[in-house]
Amino acid sequence: MAGKLFSPWLRLCPKLEPMNNSWRFMWAGLAAAALGLEAAAPKADFSKVPGVVIDHSPAESGLYIGSPSLAVLPNGDYVASHDFFGPKSNEHQSARSVVFRSADRGRTWKKAAEIQGAFWSSLFAHRGALYLLGPDRHHGNILIRRSTDGGDTWTTPATAKTGLLRDNGEYHCAPMPVIEHQGRLWRAFEWRNPPIAWGINYRAGMLSAPADADLLDAASWTASDFLPSSRLWNGGDMGAWLEGNAVATRDGRVLDILRVQTRSPDEKAAIVSISADGKTAAFDPLKGFINFPGGAKKFAIRYDRQSDLYWSLASIVHERHRAPNPGSIRNTLALTCSKDLTNWTVRCIVLYHPDVKKHGFQYVDWLFDGDDLIAACRTAYDDGLGGARNNHDANFLTFHRIANFRAKTMADSVPMPETAQLREETEDLIVLGHGWSWRKLADDEKAFANRAYVWKEVPAKFRGWRCTQTSGGEAAAVTVHAKHDGTLYFATTPAQMKNNPGGWTEVEGSAFYYTDGGKTKMSVFSRPVKSGEEVFIPQGGWTGGLLLAPPAP
Repeated sequence: MAGKLFSPWLRLCPKLEPMNNSWRFMWAGLAAAALGLEAAAPKADFSKVPGVVIDHSPAESGLYIGSPSLAVLPNGDYVASHDFFGPKSNEHQSARSVVFRSADRGRTWKKAAEIQGAFWSSLFAHRGALYLLGPDRHHGNILIRRSTDGGDTWTTPATAKTGLLRDNGEYHCAPMPVIEHQGRLWRAFEWRNPPIAWGINYRAGMLSAPADADLLDAASWTASDFLPSSRLWNGGDMGAWLEGNAVATRDGRVLDILRVQTRSPDEKAAIVSISADGKTAAFDPLKGFINFPGGAKKFAIRYDRQSDLYWSLASIVHERHRAPNPGSIRNTLALTCSKDLTNWTVRCIVLYHPDVKKHGFQYVDWLFDGDDLIAACRTAYDDGLGGARNNHDANFLTFHRIANFRAKTMADSVPMPETAQLREETEDLIVLGHGWSWRKLADDEKAFANRAYVWKEVPAKFRGWRCTQTSGGEAAAVTVHAKHDGTLYFATTPAQMKNNPGGWTEVEGSAFYYTDGGKTKMSVFSRPVKSGEEVFIPQGGWTGGLLLAPPAP
């Protein structure tokens, strides 16, 4: 480094060479100082990252790693891909994806290609070629590309004959499975209509094409109708459905099994039926929701003929981290299976970290590989450079092998060190969780641990009470155990409590605010509680929720 810093100046000052001893000492000191500065700079350290690192993008780059996908080529090579999202990406105009290949069963990886205009896209091998299928950008058109050299070069989807499958925009998905069933290929998508907001306007549907058709020709692909969802479904706890899986049942039907965004800690999935001709989608909101561990995050489902089971790798919420807004908890990856697609069992914990804020294992794409499962994971983890920005904005793409997966049990789970669990007790309550501390609720008291905002116009009834102060925008968990019958109080934004299923009622005249730019309004909500009852305090949105308790005696 020192040579690079000083050699241009030396070339401008040739009379300084050859140097006498005093000059040599000066240059030696400057070089040592430069080397000292270099040594002080943080260095990347991947030694603690689980699995094999395929790619890394530090948080400071503003480019976060998303959308892992995985395929196996006819010659046995593995191919993996991911895209970039975040403030320094171009995801809303023309997203960028990268492709990697491994010739040694995932032990080492080399970059094969960069693709402009590919987002949320699935790799799949079919009839000796490799394909990449997905939108060109965040809420974009649907494109498909083909490679015949293992992912080094790709076709250009410029027209409806060369891979532009749908040009009316607003499509959403993740790198979901492309399956072959009864002579057709099937791949789920969502269509955002009307084209505003996230999630609630996603309509669930399916694209399919004859397996022997020209897959680059848009005319080969049939689209089902796209079904809207309703916030009244699932007892009013329905934020969105998205990232659907194409799944073929034993009796020959095709299903679209979707992630469901909920506030409740109880994770769900939704099962949409697709007609045999691929044109009609149908859903029964009274029977279509199932309990699914990891259902609030993207998951992939595949059927294994040898075990006669459906399998998934899902980002479950372990009981010790159970809290509202389960979609924000991504620190536990589990191997799960089901006989009937309705009742799911966690077979073992594959990856785990006790911290939920900056560690995540998510959006896993995986394949059967003999007696093993192989997987590509969007991983948020320590990198020696400050780690990931948060659990969602991942800094790694990692590869994993789960050997002899069919025989796994909970005894095969990775070690699970205990998380730091807060426990506080009042006269009426036992309060458990993480990410909060008791503070006073009053005008001019600090509202959030990580901001300078303060409370204003706190209602007289609650002024001076204790509240569970959190950090704005960061996941927290507050669980209450009632010692006796009584009333619980908590404060949050009224917007969070729309269609609230938890039995909370807004307290009249309880509005106040904190001093951000918009003077965000808060209200107090109450609900009765029985002795011994456990209640999770809602934590959705940036503001979260504050449990309120009277001042200590």
